[in-house]
Amino acid sequence: MNKNIVRLLSVVTFASLFLGACSSKDKTDNKQEEAIKVQVEQVSMQEIDQIYDFTSSIEPKVKNYISSAGGTRIEKIFVEVGSRVAKGQVLVRMENTNLATAQAQLDNLEIDLNRLKALYQSGGTSKQTLDQMQTQYDVAKRNVKNLKENINLVSPISGVVTMKNFDNGDVAGSQPILQVMQISPVKLKFSINESFYAKVKIGMQVTAKVEVFGEEEFKGKISMISPTIDPNSRTFYVEAEFSNANQKLRPGMFGRAELNLGRANTVLVSDKAVVKQNGTNDKYVYVLQNNNTVEYRKITLGRRMNDKYAVLDGLNDGEKVVVSDYNKLKNGSKVKVVK
Repeated sequence: MNKNIVRLLSVVTFASLFLGACSSKDKTDNKQEEAIKVQVEQVSMQEIDQIYDFTSSIEPKVKNYISSAGGTRIEKIFVEVGSRVAKGQVLVRMENTNLATAQAQLDNLEIDLNRLKALYQSGGTSKQTLDQMQTQYDVAKRNVKNLKENINLVSPISGVVTMKNFDNGDVAGSQPILQVMQISPVKLKFSINESFYAKVKIGMQVTAKVEVFGEEEFKGKISMISPTIDPNSRTFYVEAEFSNANQKLRPGMFGRAELNLGRANTVLVSDKAVVKQNGTNDKYVYVLQNNNTVEYRKITLGRRMNDKYAVLDGLNDGEKVVVSDYNKLKNGSKVKVVK
């Protein structure tokens, strides 16, 4: 073959390969720069009620333990777990063997004391001897009083027996014999961020729900505000009291307390914009930037209101967020806004 023809074919082949490579590169670059079509919505600041939920458990208003002096035998327990009791009701009677002995000693000391008083009046004994006898008598009298109080054990509150550790005939040990809880009223105890300390007041209304009763609401009021802030969590705790007249709320039930802390301007975002990161409870949105790219940004959400969320942190008034096709996006993706 002619050398000139071979040389020409080589040039044509190289040119074809070069143009093909350039064409391929151009296609790749165009594909990389192709914008993803998305819809966006502008977030807005609105004045809304600042309603917050707090989780807690129902607790009794008062909890009492019914105990006796250790080493005393139980003669009779008059109640069982679940029994309703009244304030002052006798719940347990202890054996009175020690009382009988102590009472006899007290009676003898009283006789001796009266005899010494008569002798002292006539000058037959010293003041020191009389004082010593008076002291013995007073000690014995207090001992009898304590034993009497430990024979008939009464309930200091009206409530329900929630625990029983012994049976008739047992010797009472270090544990309490019974536990009594007051369940009318009951209380919820929960922690609030310190930023709301000035807004929480005694008497503020609290709405509670418990899982076992679904969406049924119970009304209560703030009854106690802690005077200190926890330096680790930066929170303070409050107690809300509920009358619980029907006694549907029981200690130990899991509940949620809802508290309205007044109205304030808050950024609202569409629920269509919120992205939940897999494996966490973190929430994100894609925020439109001026160069038609998006920023993947973490946000903190408050309560939901219909199709929007209150944003506690992470978004500013007037910013635009992606509300469609965000599964195609990543941080820095180029987008084209469509209606």
